[in-house]
Amino acid sequence: MALTKLKGQNFRAFVGGSAVPEASSCQVSITGNMESAQTKDSEGSFNQEQMTSRGWTVQVDSYQATAAELIGVINQFLSDNTVEVGWDQTDTTAGTQNRNASNAAFARSGNAHLIDFTLTANNRANITLSRQYQGNGALS
Repeated sequence: MALTKLKGQNFRAFVGGSAVPEASSCQVSITGNMESAQTKDSEGSFNQEQMTSRGWTVQVDSYQATAAELIGVINQFLSDNTVEVGWDQTDTTAGTQNRNASNAAFARSGNAHLIDFTLTANNRANITLSRQYQGNGALS
């Protein structure tokens, strides 16, 4: 079946090999840093650029805010360890809760550090936990 249109429900962030439970949103950012490659031999008035480095981040928001989950996130932040983070399309025909990866052609993962987390606890509302991971090395 050809991929025609991907819905947000089926684009999931995976941390440590598992889909983030009760995720409400996910953002992936891949960036490149450019530097001028212009020399005295360059012709014309347009700047010439070359890619000098690349980076990536994944942010995921979820309602999964149990005490055990919070302790795990805090411990992950305090450690200097990386964790496998990535994204994939989920296979809605296998398993429950839309959490099974389908190994889509655009799926990627790599090691990342947890660099930021925000816990939002509004009165009479579900607690939300937002986590941001910054890639440490290449995506595969």
